[in-house]
Amino acid sequence: MLNQSLAGLIASGAASPPLELRVDTLIFSLLIFVGLLAVLFKFAWTPIVEGLDAREKRMVDDIEAARIAKEQAEAQLAAYQEKMAGADGEASALIAEAKSTANDAKEKIMAEAAAEAQKTRERALAEIEAAKTAAVRDLAESSVDSAVSLAGSIVGRSLDKSDHSALIEKSLKQFTTGA
Repeated sequence: MLNQSLAGLIASGAASPPLELRVDTLIFSLLIFVGLLAVLFKFAWTPIVEGLDAREKRMVDDIEAARIAKEQAEAQLAAYQEKMAGADGEASALIAEAKSTANDAKEKIMAEAAAEAQKTRERALAEIEAAKTAAVRDLAESSVDSAVSLAGSIVGRSLDKSDHSALIEKSLKQFTTGA
């Protein structure tokens, strides 16, 4: 039905054919297009361009801020790595110092123990020597007393104190040089 009414309009001449070029319609269309472009340029194009420029500036600023943040992060990372290396070196130095101190203390304790052992040995040897000397003296005195008593009974007379001391000394000299 629509086709029949279109065909009827075309046949009656009330409507022009669609492909026919009409100058007045063309000029009117061009004026509307130019007017529309002017309105769009004034009210749409300028804000769109300004928005795009602001977006581009914001992107450039964001990229620059990201670059600066990256450089700062890299600098911080390098500083932290340097601190870690310094801490590792410091820890190694502390460990080495502790080992050295422990070795020094060990050597000092060992030297003190050796010195104390030597002193104890010397004291023991001195005590042994003193005991030996005292035992020899006691043995000599006892031997001399026995000899003097025996000699006195054999000779028939008793010795006085000075004779007795002289005999002890003589016996001690013989006993110590002979022993």
